[in-house]
Amino acid sequence: MDSFIIQFIVNSIFPWLIFSGFAYACSSYITKYDNTSPSIWWSALLASFLPFISLSLGTLNIPIADLDYINSSLESVQIVKQASITHASLQKVDLIATALIVGYFGFTCLKLIKLLAVWQNLKSLSRASELINELSTSKVKVVISSLNHSPFVIGIAAPYIVLPNYFSSLKKDQQNILIQHELTHITNKDHITILLWRVLSTLLWINPFVKKMEWQFIRAMEHKCDRLTICRFNFNKHDYAKALLQSLKKSVQFDNNNPVAQFNSGALCADDYKARLTHIAYPTNKSRLTLTLKFFLMLLVIFSLHIFLKDSAMTGNLTWQHPLDNHTISSTFRSISKVRDYKPHRGVDYVGERGSPVLSAADGIIVISDNKTLHSNYGNTVLIQHKNGYQTLYAHLESSKAKVGSWVKAGQVIGVIGDTGKATGVHLHFEVIKDNQRVDPSLVLGAKTTR
Repeated sequence: MDSFIIQFIVNSIFPWLIFSGFAYACSSYITKYDNTSPSIWWSALLASFLPFISLSLGTLNIPIADLDYINSSLESVQIVKQASITHASLQKVDLIATALIVGYFGFTCLKLIKLLAVWQNLKSLSRASELINELSTSKVKVVISSLNHSPFVIGIAAPYIVLPNYFSSLKKDQQNILIQHELTHITNKDHITILLWRVLSTLLWINPFVKKMEWQFIRAMEHKCDRLTICRFNFNKHDYAKALLQSLKKSVQFDNNNPVAQFNSGALCADDYKARLTHIAYPTNKSRLTLTLKFFLMLLVIFSLHIFLKDSAMTGNLTWQHPLDNHTISSTFRSISKVRDYKPHRGVDYVGERGSPVLSAADGIIVISDNKTLHSNYGNTVLIQHKNGYQTLYAHLESSKAKVGSWVKAGQVIGVIGDTGKATGVHLHFEVIKDNQRVDPSLVLGAKTTR
């Protein structure tokens, strides 16, 4: 379980939180003085999911076809392992991962049950309210409740406009403003989108920025609804603002922070209402093209950041060490010998006592650990995939302690020196491969650290 769950958390959840915060901050800055476009917040939410793209590209299980094949997806897994389980046993990681999963789904179920209960209470209120036939149509029912709350729309296929008890005490023009505002919400499908946002923020509760985006969406939605209602029905702006103030003063008996489209939402604070009243009386004339260009510039920055972070993670430092302690070198890189038919040696031969442990030269993922995948001349072989396109090969092992897919640290025992395959005696044949090309191991072992 650990190879997926921990990888998922480190490679996607953490970057998702970072990208969500960045997308929220950028969108908030862009819409600071003109938050009247709800679609921007949908786009910001989608942009925050960019880190999940790398997950789908980084977990493909592609078999090693030949020695020169560099498996970039295994590099991604190696990086995630390095960041996630450096000092934890697999058993402990499994327990932690299981606890996280159970905890997340358990808490999510509780939040969904609570949301469903709120929805059912609102439905019960609408059914218990008195139907106003003269205001109702075949598609939209208008009812008046016994409570003093904000007017709201509930329902999906057959929406209801639920008016407060104080509705009858309002002036006729104010009554008309409230009703037309809610009808505009229905026309824009706001009663559906706001419910969808609430479900998403409930499911994704671990990300606080999703909730913040929901609040900003509601602000933008109400600004847009105000503007459209005034324009479509040619309402006087000051009369419209007075109707909003009257509704705010009288809506005292109900929690307005509900997943419904309503005239005055609990998601809005005092400053939001000041801004809303200002927009009603003095609407901005900013170019929509300018706002769109700013937003797409933000998306470009977020995407560039995503690529930069991904590349940085794939090109970090790699620390090396010799694969055998207490050794001598019997054959260097590209040396010529009759044993190899006078062909250049493709690695380095380490000589040590029989039974000496063979160590991983750097952190990586085991991709081969057998005597069948590669040429029989290698005997028992281990191949490790490292960062930055590096692979290391350990041949002629007496035995291997490495399991394919497991993560190993530099200096960790992966096998025992031997003479299996085509070998002239007990020794370790060690190769370093970089981007499909064999390189002199002394170049990386001498530098100790490479990029």
